[in-house]
Amino acid sequence: MAALSRFLNLDLVLRSPADFTPLIAHLDQSIYVLHHQQHEQEFLLVLETNGTEAPDPITCTQRVLTLVESIPSAATELWNGCTSRTFSYGFEGGCEFPALDTTIPAYLLLRIARLGADIGITVYPYRSDDSDGSQRKNKPAAHP
Repeated sequence: MAALSRFLNLDLVLRSPADFTPLIAHLDQSIYVLHHQQHEQEFLLVLETNGTEAPDPITCTQRVLTLVESIPSAATELWNGCTSRTFSYGFEGGCEFPALDTTIPAYLLLRIARLGADIGITVYPYRSDDSDGSQRKNKPAAHP
């Protein structure tokens, strides 16, 4: 079987001094909560799209943007209070051609920018013992 590069998932990684429970309550059925925990004086929330329902970065981005843009005012205050917001794209780097070529269109980049979010990209090495990608998850983007 050829080891082609491929898109794995999109995580939304949020950091805040406030608990994310109100935001999670709104997004509960729409996106998977991968991680929600307090670390020292900060809460970390990692939300992940379901790659089978949205198999490409554009569809995933549109879905996450629509969810975030529709959050109620109480959760909007929580969003605005975040110390960081990252759309973190995960890809598997293959070892066969063709190379993966992905473009996030400008209209989506503008929507992400209006939300005050960053873009992170993680490329995981291809591993033949885990061809379905089930052992890899996007790691939250590091911030200075």
